[in-house]
Amino acid sequence: MELFLNHACNLRCTYCYNHSHSVNPMSTEVMDRALQMAFAQPVDIVNIGFFGGEPLLSPDLLSDGVAHARKLASAGRRRMRLIMTTNGTLLDGPRLDFILKNRFRLAVSLDGPEHVHDAHRVFTSGRGSHSIVVANLKHALTLKPDISVISVSGPDNIRHAGAALRFSASLGVLRHHPAIDYGACWDENALRRFARGIQGLADAWADLYRAGNPVSVPLIDSKIARNIIHPQVSLPRCGCGGPEWTVGPSGRIYPCDRMVGPDDGSGPFIGDVFSGIDPLLQREFLACHHSTPDCCAGCADAHRCSFWGSCIKFNMTGRITSTPPPELCRMERAIMRAADRVAGELWTEGNREFIRRFYEDERARLAMSRCNPSGA
Repeated sequence: MELFLNHACNLRCTYCYNHSHSVNPMSTEVMDRALQMAFAQPVDIVNIGFFGGEPLLSPDLLSDGVAHARKLASAGRRRMRLIMTTNGTLLDGPRLDFILKNRFRLAVSLDGPEHVHDAHRVFTSGRGSHSIVVANLKHALTLKPDISVISVSGPDNIRHAGAALRFSASLGVLRHHPAIDYGACWDENALRRFARGIQGLADAWADLYRAGNPVSVPLIDSKIARNIIHPQVSLPRCGCGGPEWTVGPSGRIYPCDRMVGPDDGSGPFIGDVFSGIDPLLQREFLACHHSTPDCCAGCADAHRCSFWGSCIKFNMTGRITSTPPPELCRMERAIMRAADRVAGELWTEGNREFIRRFYEDERARLAMSRCNPSGA
């Protein structure tokens, strides 16, 4: 379960899909009810995520949520995992100490070199945030080496996808998530740039293996791993709207954080924390999320395609639908072509680390194959 703490944010990223930066904090009543729902689920590990907005702008709410979650975990003798996505500008001092003390799984938004990052991730004043984010991230990595980086690519900066990976790897980041701005306009020219940009990302990924410094890149890793294990293993789709959901500040429950929007009831919510999940709304959503449209049923690449990704389709079309837009098919095929090419090159070269991870380590291969389709 992800808690969307507040729409407030100190940045004005040009591609933000949350539509609002107003101060709209989640009440403690909503948080308490949401956490009670999460710990009522029949799972071995309860994953609690904190999102926004910028979650570190709500330190008291964040602290209260963690404390309550720990009490519920202890009372129910449950294991718990805390997760946070942050823009990195506030990742210092007491806030960093809090994250370290509570052993968060942490993801920081960083779009690559300064000229790429600062083209989109700016403060309310218009000043770029790159220097602060990098300084904070470098320090945090010395204390917590497992921090992930999320790098957003749209039509205007997809050409820098490879440079973004090389930059985060140079900082010592071991897990790099390329997140595609699916809500942007992907016209014919943009789709051609996408194909070239993904080839550049794949080249950077392969070069890091060749240099003996491999970095996990779910967008590439999952395409290769799923192809290797198919058809021996049937892989589930993400739990969006089923065992996984996001709670907005209002208490509405959404299948995914990409669907919260202004949290005014216009998004595809499936219930609220006061009355619970609405079975009808949930069934309607999952019918689209789990279905395979006729146009995809006979495709030889369906086993590793994200055609079913509801958050992706919603961002691209503005609605929940079982049929993916044609642009998504073009993008998925471009990712597969790039992944197949570099995998073939590393195999031919006999790259020992590539072969070990993808062909000799069954647990690693399965973990890589289950990555979130959106790359987040």
